[in-house]
Amino acid sequence: MEWGNFLIVLVASVVAACGVVALFSVGIRLVSASGPWLRATGIASFVACGALVLYGVYLIVPTLHR
Repeated sequence: MEWGNFLIVLVASVVAACGVVALFSVGIRLVSASGPWLRATGIASFVACGALVLYGVYLIVPTLHR
């Protein structure tokens, strides 16, 4: 077993998970704030969070790569 590859996957998974949680948290914070551009930024944060989740599903499911 190559431990270097395992470490790369572990670090990438932790960083991606923290990134998705951070984007979602920022989205919640900005949507509840006053101001039209803050609300739009919060919605954009939710869209980015969803895009990251869908990209992760695409990477995991092998039938989507055909």
